[in-house]
Amino acid sequence: MEIHQKIRNYIQKSGLKFNFVAEKSDINPKRFYRLMNGDSPIGIDEYEKICAGLEVDPGYFFNQNVLVSKNLESESKTA
Repeated sequence: MEIHQKIRNYIQKSGLKFNFVAEKSDINPKRFYRLMNGDSPIGIDEYEKICAGLEVDPGYFFNQNVLVSKNLESESKTA
C-alpha cells in the first residue's frame, strides 16, 4: 500500500474530512485532494505538514520493517 493510501485510510478511519486536514496541514485543498488520490507525489515537506496536521509522528505511516532494513543498510555501509 502506497503512502497516500495509508494516509487516506487513516483520515477516513478517524472520521476526519479532507478539507479539515488540508487546512490543519497548511496545504491548498485542491493540492491535498490530488495528493490523497495519488495524482501527485507527496513531497517530504508536504508529508511532514500532513503528519503535523494529523498530529502523528512522521514514522507512523511507514512499516517498521522498512525502517529497520534501511538502518541496517546504513550500518553495513559504515562498517
